[in-house]
Parts: sequence; C-alpha cells; structure tokens
Amino acid sequence: MMGDIRERLANISIFEDLADSSERIAKIERRLKVQTYKMGDPIITEGEEGDTLHILNRGSVRILRNTLESESFALVNLDAGQNVFFGEIALIDSDRRSATVIALTDCETLTLSRNDYLSLCEEDPYIGYKITFRIAMRMGESLRKSSRDLMTVYQALLDEIS
Repeated sequence: MMGDIRERLANISIFEDLADSSERIAKIERRLKVQTYKMGDPIITEGEEGDTLHILNRGSVRILRNTLESESFALVNLDAGQNVFFGEIALIDSDRRSATVIALTDCETLTLSRNDYLSLCEEDPYIGYKITFRIAMRMGESLRKSSRDLMTVYQALLDEIS
C-alpha cells in the first residue's frame, strides 16, 4: 500500500516539485492519515473551520456551494483518478471551508493536518517552501478566475440595465 500512496503523492500537483525525491515523498507519507467515508457522508462542510488537507485516494466526491439564500448547488464531481485534493489552504491559514465535499461513493482520503504540515516544514524547509509555493500558485489562479467571473457578471448586469 505504501508504494500506491507514494505514487499518488507524486501525481498530486502541490507535490510535483518533490516527485523525483522518494525520500521527501516518504517524509510526507509518514505524516498522512487515512480517513474513510461512506457514500453520502460529508468530508468537508462549507462554513466550518478546518485544518486538514484531503487527498482523494479512492472513490468519487461532489463539490457543493451555497447561494446567498443557503441553497446548495453542485460545482463539480471529482474522481480519485483525477489526482485531486481539497482543503489545502487550511495548511497555511485558519480556514473556513468555502465549499462542501460529499462522498458520492465510499471514499478514502489521505489527510495532512496543519500541525503535521508545520512539523514537516520545520524538519525539511525545502518541502515546506515547495508545497507553499504550489498552494500560492493555485490561490493566484483561483483569484484570477474569480476576477474574470466577477467581471463577466458585472458586464451582464450592465448589459441588462442598458
């Protein structure tokens, strides 16, 4: 099973700069905990505070968001074969979860807590730098997409008004 987890980690984008170092991937692996969820179980709930990164190791999930009227809508379904993870901001900041993640099938996640991540950063600052850099890049992409989406909505409102 350890070889499978190391292979999974090597294919996760926030660890890609470390994929060629089996020693560093092993350091990450040693801090992971396996969590299992039954179909329909929430893995993360929007609005709750969280301190854990989840790597989807087995199964499928649905990502949901709430509207301002607290109506839930699906954003996307994801499968473990897509090498997905969620909750990464919780590694570097107290995180109010921005979405709900529900198990569509029985699922297994590999989790890394903020405390374990910070301990890993103390042990091997290079690992911490590379992962934090990848998280920052992902946040930047998300911010740029949100800005584009906001401008699209703004333009649609202007077009509707005029």
